[in-house]
Amino acid sequence: MNEFAEIHPAIIERLRNMAMLSDDEIRGTLMYFEKRCVRRKDYILRAGEICRMRSYINKGCFRRYIIDDHGKEVILNFGLEEWWVGDLDSFQNHKPSIYYVQALEDSEVLCLNEQNLDRLYEAIPKFRAFDDKKIENSHFAMLKRLALMQSASPEEKYKAVLEQYPQLFQRIPLHYIASYLGIQPESLSRLRKRLCQKKENLNQSQDF
Repeated sequence: MNEFAEIHPAIIERLRNMAMLSDDEIRGTLMYFEKRCVRRKDYILRAGEICRMRSYINKGCFRRYIIDDHGKEVILNFGLEEWWVGDLDSFQNHKPSIYYVQALEDSEVLCLNEQNLDRLYEAIPKFRAFDDKKIENSHFAMLKRLALMQSASPEEKYKAVLEQYPQLFQRIPLHYIASYLGIQPESLSRLRKRLCQKKENLNQSQDF
């Protein structure tokens, strides 16, 4: 029997191989988390609220977005299994968030409030080192994405996301991906059609 059957395998693998936790330490770590189910389209955070939980995605998919000065939703990123989701700045500094975080599927998150996080850090220092590294990696990934969004063409942006996160296109509506890429849904549809046609032409040329 798999004692971690209710936890996504990628989370257990990360805790074993990245945090270097033993199974006993993993059991101890999970005791500090509270499991929460989130229905599709429900929010775990809205702009103006203070983020009270660090949420680790055990199952499902989320989007994080802001509303710009024109009242338009601008998607900043998505979250899948084994990713943290929420607003770290709001959580750490107890200030209102500027983000909305919404479930795109029926989801399940493992939540840590500030008190339990501090207790976990004290009880299992290796988890703190793992968490610090994960935050650092997330920061660099965000900077890389910002640079890509500012400098790349729509086609380059699309290819980069497709290469890095192919699973997004199976799970997330295309109009949300278009918002993430900073283009109109119609433009994304034309781009996908053009690249598909280009691939078909290449395959046909290789047959001769």
